Amino acid sequence: MVKMNLDPWQEEVLAHKGDMGLCTGRRVGKTYILSRKSIDHMKENKKDIIVVSLTEDQAMLIIAFALNYAKEAYPELIGKGKYKPTMKTLTLVWGKGKNVETVRMISRPVGSTGDATRGFEGGVLVVDEASRMPKLFWIAALPILLTQAGEIWMCSTPHGKQGYFWKRFEEAMIKKDPKARFKFFYKNTEDVIRDRPISESWTEEQRLGAMKILEEDKKDMTMLQYGQEYQGLFMEDMKQLFSDELIIECQKLEERQQAMKGYKDYFLGVDVARLGEDESTFEIMDRTDRDEVIHVEHIVTKKTLTTATTDLIWQLEEKYDLKQIFVDAYGVGTGVFDQLITDDRTKRKTVAIGHWARPLDAEEKKKEKVTPWDLYHNLKVLMEQGKISLLKGDDIFASLKSIQYEYISGKETPYIHGSYKHIADGLARAAHCSQDKSLNIYII
Repeated sequence: MVKMNLDPWQEEVLAHKGDMGLCTGRRVGKTYILSRKSIDHMKENKKDIIVVSLTEDQAMLIIAFALNYAKEAYPELIGKGKYKPTMKTLTLVWGKGKNVETVRMISRPVGSTGDATRGFEGGVLVVDEASRMPKLFWIAALPILLTQAGEIWMCSTPHGKQGYFWKRFEEAMIKKDPKARFKFFYKNTEDVIRDRPISESWTEEQRLGAMKILEEDKKDMTMLQYGQEYQGLFMEDMKQLFSDELIIECQKLEERQQAMKGYKDYFLGVDVARLGEDESTFEIMDRTDRDEVIHVEHIVTKKTLTTATTDLIWQLEEKYDLKQIFVDAYGVGTGVFDQLITDDRTKRKTVAIGHWARPLDAEEKKKEKVTPWDLYHNLKVLMEQGKISLLKGDDIFASLKSIQYEYISGKETPYIHGSYKHIADGLARAAHCSQDKSLNIYII
């Protein structure tokens, strides 16, 4: 096994005692170093650690990194039997029988309320993607840590000049307040890749490959987007499209409703996983009531072939007798769209997002393309007017919260992007059903 060499800034993180924040660009090694620091802290202090992130998958990633390090550094302490590691819990064990001592590292999704931290007792709260944490999370977390004399280790790429993470960064790094609670470590991706010493674990070939990817990403991203994601900058010109309060207000539904095939108007919005990504999302909306859109089913699949994606859509068609299916017909979605429009079950119901236009006059002679901004603006209007009810779910909240917009010179509409946007894309497409003008023939 190749031993991982640490960057100087990572060595400083390991040595620091107390509350700290890591403000970095992506792929600099912050998840690895926090995982390693967590295991060392557990061994030395024998205090539990809780790891929170917006979604369960993100929280479990740190557990996976920590387990890999524990296998390398302290294999004899890794729990066995009932203490065997899981995706959500890693336990270190000392002694046997009645003399056994244990300390745990637990992962939890924080969701929209911050309830994951309630009842927490331990040494450290590790907060992943801290800049994106909802206000209610910090309200719940801070008093608990005060009573437990615990530490907070938070890490994140920036998410605009807002929220607790930004305020603590501003206090420590910009105002340089000597009484600042947090010690901050700031690193951008370009500097880390360029300056990291060449070693067995970081070869010249790896460095050149990473620099090439950065150059390609810089061409594909806007200046503001690249500045936030890779340079670790707080870009005030980028704004969160859906506020925490608005998302929480609209997430009203506890359970999925029973499908009433043949008696309701159901619409499906699909986001097909892009190349290199894992998840596709399927969102079902009920618009039988012309004045209300109800979210009735939310499905996420991982690492599925396009044929499996199409098969699931046909299953949903059988279950709901869908009125329309909104699919992104670009990229990977093209294969799904082609299968849907050549099958009798779905060919008259499938609408290619990005390939249809809306009328601009009564005779429908003049038309314009429907843009991603149109879809998201429509969803936001529905949410603000209280005309859409969404299912509760941490991943739904995280996806909507991740959506940002920025204005680009020469473009009429804002540019939409997000670090976890596939669910939001599916919701925005499904919510386009509110624009359906066809007659509802059902009498309930």
